[in-house]
Amino acid sequence: MREIESCRKHVISEIWKMTNNHQPSTYSLALGGWAARGLAHIGVYQAMLERGVCVGEVAGTSMGALVAAFIAFGKTPEEMIAFAKSISYHRLVDVDLRLGLLRGEKIATLLRTVFAHARIEDAPIPLRIVATCLETSSVKVFDRGEVVEALRASFSIPGIFSPRMVNGEHCVDGGILMNLPIQVLHGTHVIAVSATKTDFWPIVKKKEFFGFEIKSGFFRNNFEIIYRSIILLMKANEDASLGTPDKDIVLVRPSFGRLDALDFHRVDEFVQIGREAFERLDPKKDSLKASVR
Repeated sequence: MREIESCRKHVISEIWKMTNNHQPSTYSLALGGWAARGLAHIGVYQAMLERGVCVGEVAGTSMGALVAAFIAFGKTPEEMIAFAKSISYHRLVDVDLRLGLLRGEKIATLLRTVFAHARIEDAPIPLRIVATCLETSSVKVFDRGEVVEALRASFSIPGIFSPRMVNGEHCVDGGILMNLPIQVLHGTHVIAVSATKTDFWPIVKKKEFFGFEIKSGFFRNNFEIIYRSIILLMKANEDASLGTPDKDIVLVRPSFGRLDALDFHRVDEFVQIGREAFERLDPKKDSLKASVR
């Protein structure tokens, strides 16, 4: 069985390197947001490296932006996994209640332990981080400036994190307008990874939020309503991104089952889901361009 599996992976690797359609071995990579589910991007990237698929540029939104920054600055999947497992999420809670539930400054401080004052334009792999500007009602694309400042803006989910002020403008989560940032990539051949595929169930169960259990009731149910509304909003703008003209897009959309966007402690499961989603792909069949010919 091991020999068969090894042979299968070798064949898939060769397909990615050069198919009958002359698929390139270097792709532009778009990583979508949605909290802990973005950890699946690590698994996708790990599987890409094992198959000789290289990243020529990368763009990300929210949690996808964090993984994109790791990739752009040369972090290995193993380093990303170790970082994710090292975090005590309840220690990142800094209640604000003015412009959001959390200030988000403790997360920014944590990210500075990794990126310090690194700048986007200095990344070895071209990097773009996406947020939403409330003043202009438009997508804000960071292609220069401090990495941590851009990340802090990109993951500012309205109502959860306070907006990030950038040049006098309020910036919130990029997923509001562009959760799957295909449009900001320059390359034609794109691998896009979405983390929004969701099976909904009745709004009755308990949920953990940064290590605290939220029971059914006014706050709990309203949180779930916001949570699901954001997913639907992101799915809609992802569909628009997937229709970007002049792009040959390979879509990776993992199925998460009951794994929740707040299950940050289940790192290995998310990574494995990402790996498996990529391993199932055949670029000849899963290219959106090929599917509409």
